[in-house]
Amino acid sequence: MKSHYAYPQSCSLGPLPPRTPARPDPQVPREPKLGAAQWGMIGAFYVYVGGSRNDPAFGMFAIEISLQRLSNQRARVEIYAIADGYQRGGALGSQHPLTISLKHGDRVAASFVWLFPNIVDGVADPMSFSRDIDLAQDAGVDRIELALAGD
Repeated sequence: MKSHYAYPQSCSLGPLPPRTPARPDPQVPREPKLGAAQWGMIGAFYVYVGGSRNDPAFGMFAIEISLQRLSNQRARVEIYAIADGYQRGGALGSQHPLTISLKHGDRVAASFVWLFPNIVDGVADPMSFSRDIDLAQDAGVDRIELALAGD
């Protein structure tokens, strides 16, 4: 039996949302002038205790993701999320890494592991991630998926 499990979550990518008085500006990309960007949002990603019926151990919510073109062969993936340590306690990113997959249909254009910052017990803290990757201009990425590494 696995000690933890999660349901993969993904979001479609589209243009950055427009500015409105009732909503803050997107948190990612942090430097929008570096190149064209696509944006998406995942409401929540939770990791559950193995053998349970969806008993959350920890999670993240309000997850914003951007894919920004830096050049014909380079792109930047940025993530902003709120860590939820109000479940069974905190979590160490090194013990529960996430896989970030950039997809076009069923094809994986790029994939890497995120050792997220530690989630502190009893705290909801913002966390961020940025990674520059090799990604051809014609990769056609249309969505990004988060999954517990090894699932």
